[in-house]
Amino acid sequence: MPHCKNYRNVFSDPKVVAASKHFVMIHLDKDQNAELSAKYALDGEYIPRTFFLSSNGEVADIHAPRPQFKYFYNEAQPADVLAGMEQASKLK
Repeated sequence: MPHCKNYRNVFSDPKVVAASKHFVMIHLDKDQNAELSAKYALDGEYIPRTFFLSSNGEVADIHAPRPQFKYFYNEAQPADVLAGMEQASKLK
């Protein structure tokens, strides 16, 4: 899965590492957790997908700036996921 491997690099960016200290980050293997993956197939079961959840487990209306595959963030640049993290940090 080249997209997954490429996207993994975004989470090594120093700004993302710093921002992630304010989040509980979960990595889910779609193949090993098919039922849970299907639960979060809000606009398809493509991978990688990144969701921001509220403290009660609801998916927040935060997504990548694209009309399709909204939870597929830019795999080459951290700016989009950082913007999502900033939005999520403002959730109550």
